[in-house]
Amino acid sequence: MCFLIAFSSAVRGPSDAGRRIAAAGRLRSASAAAASHVADARFAALLALDSAGMVARIETVPGFFEPALLPVLAALDARQRDLDVRGAVGEIGVYHGRSFVPLALLRREGEAAVAVDCFEEQQHNRDESGCGNEAAFNATLERFCCAHDVVSVACDSTQLAPADLLAAARGPIRLLSVDGSHTEEAVLADLSLAAAALAGGGVVILDDAVNADWPGVVSGLARHVFEAGEGEDQRLLPFALGYNKAFLCTARWQAVYGEALAPLGRKRARFLGHDCAVLPLGWIAAHFAND
Repeated sequence: MCFLIAFSSAVRGPSDAGRRIAAAGRLRSASAAAASHVADARFAALLALDSAGMVARIETVPGFFEPALLPVLAALDARQRDLDVRGAVGEIGVYHGRSFVPLALLRREGEAAVAVDCFEEQQHNRDESGCGNEAAFNATLERFCCAHDVVSVACDSTQLAPADLLAAARGPIRLLSVDGSHTEEAVLADLSLAAAALAGGGVVILDDAVNADWPGVVSGLARHVFEAGEGEDQRLLPFALGYNKAFLCTARWQAVYGEALAPLGRKRARFLGHDCAVLPLGWIAAHFAND
């Protein structure tokens, strides 16, 4: 069993999220095997996903995840280790957990993972960009042995307060995937939330950033880049594009992470006024998009 604050069933909106988080929600004890995992084992598990057998296993989970993203995640994590950037990992919009698993496997000792999704509360899924299922998500975590120290928050992410997300993650987040509702307004809200919860040196990975099927994503990103507050920690800026994602961080860290991903890139280009490493498009984005 996982160590889980089961907000997916205990919290039904952000209004009482802080109160339930403080009360510890409903706790289930971790198994001894899960508790004994160490950072190196988690990192090795992520690299193991690159084998044909593990890729085939993760591709049986519903959702979209580009296998070639694994070395990108590993490179970002390695640079964060070098810089001693610490914090939780997480995702807004987890669906059945296909893209959440690699993030959860990257955790170091003592780091939590937070999953934000409306799950069965589909009235919050304004553009029908993915019908989540909490039971299926939890089953995926158990299957890939990464259910320990996972906190699920079931709510409309656009209404989630930064303080509540930080409480669920037990502090700032160093790697956060944003794959929630794909409307312009929702993306803008999710990026503002991400910026407020991000650790110093943290990275945000925005899904469908240049997908013509979901134009609200790039519109919301553009508004965030050009309209966010002037404070350095309030604005997320792109440093790389690829595999249907935009990779974002604050201005101080753009060059650092751009350099980290440069060996994996095809070229460099300007995007929304910023120099970015351009990674491959990826076969999922090229051939399937969201069909």
